[in-house]
Amino acid sequence: MCGFCGIVGPARAAAPESIAAMTDTIAHRGPDDAGTHVERFDVRGDAWTLALGHRRLSILDLSPLGHQPMHSADGERVIAYNGEVYNFREIRAELTALGHAFRSDCDTEVLLEAWRAWGVAAFDKLIGMFAFALWDRPRRRLVLVRDRLGIKPLYWRCVDGVLTFGSELHALRAHPAFRPSISRGALGRYLRGGYTVGEETIYADTHRLLPGAYLVWQDGAVSTHAWWRLTDPPEADAPRSFDAAVDALDALLGDAVERRMIADVPLGAFLSGGVDSSVVVALMRERSRAPVRTFSIGFREPEWDEAPHARAVAQHLGTDHTELYVGREDAVAVAHELPSLYDEPFADSSAIPTTLLSRLTRRHVTVSLSGDGGDELFGGYDRYAKLRRLLPLFALPRPLRHALAGASRLLPAGALRNGLAHLRADEVAALAERIGSHFDDADLRAALGADAARPPALYLDTFRAAAASDPVRRAMFADARVYMADDILTKVDRASMSIALEARVPILDHRVVRLAFSLPDAFLSHGGRTKAPLRAVLYRRVPPALIERPKHGFGIPIHVLLARELAAWTDRHLAPARLREDGLFDAAGVERLVAAARRPDPVATTRLWFLLCFQRWYARTHRGERDA
Repeated sequence: MCGFCGIVGPARAAAPESIAAMTDTIAHRGPDDAGTHVERFDVRGDAWTLALGHRRLSILDLSPLGHQPMHSADGERVIAYNGEVYNFREIRAELTALGHAFRSDCDTEVLLEAWRAWGVAAFDKLIGMFAFALWDRPRRRLVLVRDRLGIKPLYWRCVDGVLTFGSELHALRAHPAFRPSISRGALGRYLRGGYTVGEETIYADTHRLLPGAYLVWQDGAVSTHAWWRLTDPPEADAPRSFDAAVDALDALLGDAVERRMIADVPLGAFLSGGVDSSVVVALMRERSRAPVRTFSIGFREPEWDEAPHARAVAQHLGTDHTELYVGREDAVAVAHELPSLYDEPFADSSAIPTTLLSRLTRRHVTVSLSGDGGDELFGGYDRYAKLRRLLPLFALPRPLRHALAGASRLLPAGALRNGLAHLRADEVAALAERIGSHFDDADLRAALGADAARPPALYLDTFRAAAASDPVRRAMFADARVYMADDILTKVDRASMSIALEARVPILDHRVVRLAFSLPDAFLSHGGRTKAPLRAVLYRRVPPALIERPKHGFGIPIHVLLARELAAWTDRHLAPARLREDGLFDAAGVERLVAAARRPDPVATTRLWFLLCFQRWYARTHRGERDA
């Protein structure tokens, strides 16, 4: 697990001397080692430059042989890599049989030789999480690659013939040619969910490489391609019975967990006491000779405290358990840091406890397994039940839908209520997206203008492309493609890597993902419970009584814990004069949103939080201001 960055372009414009400064911006991702590689080459008689920077967090083969950027044995290829390939030893054996020789015992060298042997076809062989840049000197070709589910980040920008790229936008901003220009469309879509979506970032002309994609730069030309696509297999591919599905999931998830326990450094696991983290820890216990180290945090406010549930699971499984209780002052301290920890505006409040948990865990181990992915793959979110309840409304005549939309007591608050009266049966995709949104379209138009309320095309396109006929299954599919990659995995990556902790996510092994999406809805809700197959795997090892309780989630009550800070930040960052100076928001429209948030309304407070997360990030990143 590491961080990398790079530049390629005409020598007169590439500014390769900036690679050191770019690499320094991601030092937190790799405190153990640093390296750069710079070379010049000729393109049609003109001088061009390639520069790669790398920061290393040593996990496998801790020796200097794992130093990056790493050169291939033949000297013709160079790689800068972030992530882990868990089946690298099997691939290495296959390559050895083909005559390839190896100097180290790390997966980085295996990637180099796999590319030399198979090219793009090598990617399909990989089980893991990864992003890397590989320079193929004989072809004058640079390839950027991102893993199937988007666990590891990769950003790029190509302007005036110069391609810059890196694990975080911090690195791209450090290049002297970077000129920040906020994308108003991306800003509007950020406000809908609290994160930027798909290929777009908060900056115009700056992109996120999509999960399962690779970028090719050759002689100044850039193209992007998909090497893997998230698909939902037909239910005909699923196991024939619920018990057979549980057996298949047990075996696959067990193998995924075992592969992610390979490390040359101390290893542990996050444990909340819920289904997802508990099943990961239970499977770890079966594969560990020593007690598994587990970590959880609790809140001093009893209504938000899940630490006793995690403690009960830890006691049952016999783990070496560590917990930390946090309060308002801890949440406030991390909230002040968020604009620096995240390279884009990010408003998922669970980033605060995730950061606190990562810091606790890093005091004891370098690698931690996490239960992320269970809700998206197995239907654990409450919004799926909400969507299913609303679907019958599409059979009603439009006038009746208008009347119901006006009866606000009967419908969910927020964007859904605004849009329901105008929806047609072919707009179920938009309804599913609205359920996960926090801003009404009308509020977005008031704050940003008429062109800023368009929903993310990626979500709608993914929903419509799903093979499932059931709208709820389609919503799960779209969430796995968009919400999971751009919110959940971004949150975990930045929170963990800010303190150089490697977080591994076995439930998101692509083989588990394929099985999950093949299961019929009846299997997912077997026995009237959500995530039934995952629960069944867990209940072979943990009594249901330790797990069965209402779903809680990992967010925090910002309207309670951050009430004083919200007021101070509002006065500072949402003042009409500040808004007019920045020119990104309509001051009058924002003032109406601020007035609504002065009432004890959690929905309005969430919208205020989203606005403040952007404004505070903008002030920190582009004004150089820090919170008072």
